[in-house]
Amino acid sequence: MTTMHKQLKRKAVIQQLNKLGIHSVEGQPLEDAIYTKLLKTLARKRASQDC
Repeated sequence: MTTMHKQLKRKAVIQQLNKLGIHSVEGQPLEDAIYTKLLKTLARKRASQDC
């Protein structure tokens, strides 16, 4: 996977989190957080909304 593709995926996840009102993860700005933490946070938020 190219670097550009990874950056686009990361940006898309950050945009989705921003739409859900999340602007930081564990006290870090989303742009500085590890990609896996971003994905886990997004999954948890979506799961909590489905209940």
